[in-house]
Amino acid sequence: MFKVRSPLFTCLLLFFLVYGCSRPNELKVLESSSASYIAVAGPDTATLALSIKGSTFKGRCAINFAGRFIDSGEVRGLVRGDSLLGDFHYLHYGLEWKRVAFALLKDGDRLAMGEGGQGEYFNIPYFKPEELRFDSVRFVFQKIENP
Repeated sequence: MFKVRSPLFTCLLLFFLVYGCSRPNELKVLESSSASYIAVAGPDTATLALSIKGSTFKGRCAINFAGRFIDSGEVRGLVRGDSLLGDFHYLHYGLEWKRVAFALLKDGDRLAMGEGGQGEYFNIPYFKPEELRFDSVRFVFQKIENP
């Protein structure tokens, strides 16, 4: 038999010993929440059902344009501090699928929908950082109680 007494062997042995003695049934619990929101801008109304789990979000959004047509679909993305950045994949005019950048800024129980210039990277839409704004936006969502 051969003898191995290198620092690498010692480190690996220590790693497996510590890993083997850890609690395997202990799960890391991610913070999660779900809420519904509504925003009214003149004759237009937007609804949002949002679930946040850890650093990601997903949900459904529908924008009713004065009863003439509804853009409805799914939102998803990443949570970065008080900002939610992702995309909105929706059925436009009930005829064609579109994907646009989607951003929300959280302020208590309110969410402001960001606006600004958009770009695309590998078919993934995003807001150009220097053009994304949350002041004087069209839709500001208010939290509502889930029925």
